[in-house]
Amino acid sequence: MLKYKLLLYICIGLNISVMAQQTSENIKSVNSLEDKVYGLSLLWSEVKYNFVNIDRLDFDVDSLYRETMKKVLVTTNDVDYYKELSNFLRSFKDAHTELLDMPDSGMEDIDYPKYSTKRFGDKFYFVNYRLNCSDVDPRLLGAEIIEIEDMPTLEYVEKYVIPERTGSTLNYILNSAGTFLLNGIAGTYIKGKALCSDGKVIDFNIIRDGEATRTDQDKYFPEIKQRSRKTVTYDWKDKIAVLKISRFIPESISDEIDNAMSEIKSKNPTGLIIDLRGNGGGETDVALRLQMHLTKADSIKSFGTQSRTNLGYGRAQGNYDNNYKDYFEYKAYQTFPAEVIERDKSIVPIQCPVAILIDTYSFSACEDFLINIYEMPGRPVLIGEETAGSTGAPLVIELPHEACARLCTLRALYPYSMKPFVNQGILPDIEAKPTVDEYIKGIDIAMLKAIDILNKY
Repeated sequence: MLKYKLLLYICIGLNISVMAQQTSENIKSVNSLEDKVYGLSLLWSEVKYNFVNIDRLDFDVDSLYRETMKKVLVTTNDVDYYKELSNFLRSFKDAHTELLDMPDSGMEDIDYPKYSTKRFGDKFYFVNYRLNCSDVDPRLLGAEIIEIEDMPTLEYVEKYVIPERTGSTLNYILNSAGTFLLNGIAGTYIKGKALCSDGKVIDFNIIRDGEATRTDQDKYFPEIKQRSRKTVTYDWKDKIAVLKISRFIPESISDEIDNAMSEIKSKNPTGLIIDLRGNGGGETDVALRLQMHLTKADSIKSFGTQSRTNLGYGRAQGNYDNNYKDYFEYKAYQTFPAEVIERDKSIVPIQCPVAILIDTYSFSACEDFLINIYEMPGRPVLIGEETAGSTGAPLVIELPHEACARLCTLRALYPYSMKPFVNQGILPDIEAKPTVDEYIKGIDIAMLKAIDILNKY
């Protein structure tokens, strides 16, 4: 039986530079020219041999490597060097292919304003601000950001924000851009214009010091809901149970799911809502455990896979024999069929109607679960937004000075049709997106839609 343990994607959409806690200006760079050449060349080599979606690229990997090498050779510090490595990996547009860690010498001191921003459609809005701050303007709440640094917001996003984001789909990248829209070098200001709900346009000039000034006593408006420290929780909406699972790691989460489902079933709910919004993934075995609660069948299907295969003899033959062309072009794959897994007979399947909530940050092993059930007869209805669109057993690559990157090596295939899961997340059956006003008021459109549907059964 093939088993894949997928790395949990912590802090969805987090740009590696945002993790920096200190400026690099006073830290001596540790990478020699030899280190820099080796690091980029190692990444290029692993991409050539192992990156799973190499057959879907619209550019030449060798050309990208050569152009990046020119830039790497003229970097004068580690900050600029790691930026070039990040840009190289971002070119592959895969959320499991990125620079993960670096020495302090490569980190910039990045901070955020005392406001939160979010994307709605093709527009970006202020949706939250910190209270009791003299430099915060409450008028900006709910205002559309129409201009940043003297350019239209979308132009600014395309030029400065999207190039810094890692993701597998444009939707995921744009939503991530909405979250990190105003971030930048700590202590610097960002200016722009905002269209308020009353129709007035006001200027803003905001300092990026949100982390530098943050305290445990900070309060926000609207109030930010604190996430439960528990990974698996459940609540009730009258006779409808709501099961929230925030991640699929560690493997002991399977026991927590079993216990929660047992308690829910004992109370004979009229419906069950499984909330997987923001679930960053973890272990596929946990996803399979949840799947077993949703079917009466004796067995369940788990996704098929594709991975790269490299054969020296095949590449040699590919010089003149078209039968080996894929090996010659580094585009040969091995396909593994979907697994049929016997369902644990001790699990009593849920009897009531089920709805599953998903969003942009349903990711990785969480998407494994959704891939597995998507074509399953009689599956639960999916409500919410398109998921992140990224899964696939990443290879961790160690670079000089304890830096590391990861590279996607596995392509999931829907277990019934064997269709590749690529270039698009899981689409909901019923799309439920809040307006900016609904979001600010805390109205959970997806939850309300799920309750309405389950009440009609």
